[in-house]
Amino acid sequence: MLSPDWWGIDTVASVVDLHPTVAEVVAGSYRTKTPPEIVGSGYVVQSLEAALWAFVHADDFASAVLTAVNLGNDADTTGAVCGQLAGACWGLSGIPDDLLDGLAQREEIEAAARRLMETDWSPDRPPSGSSIG
Repeated sequence: MLSPDWWGIDTVASVVDLHPTVAEVVAGSYRTKTPPEIVGSGYVVQSLEAALWAFVHADDFASAVLTAVNLGNDADTTGAVCGQLAGACWGLSGIPDDLLDGLAQREEIEAAARRLMETDWSPDRPPSGSSIG
């Protein structure tokens, strides 16, 4: 959805029946809208659209998350979603130290992340003994 080369709404729509508001975001509404059209509300589709908007208009983790939360309304949700996208894009090294230093339960979060990275899970092969699949 973020790449200009993304295979697009037609391919997604041929696989699943999307609600019109979801289809709009998948089609890239966040690329052309601006606040106040972009709203970080408690409604999941608007939160996703707002997080994507903030992410594509940022050059680094901090500016992405700051832009997201400054949209107001349900700022914590929009910031969390945007932070996940930004973290996946810029990695741990892209997160400013001052944000990491103040992170509640940082050790537990990092331990959980290490365990996830060590698992042999894949979409085609869930971990042994798992009912996920």
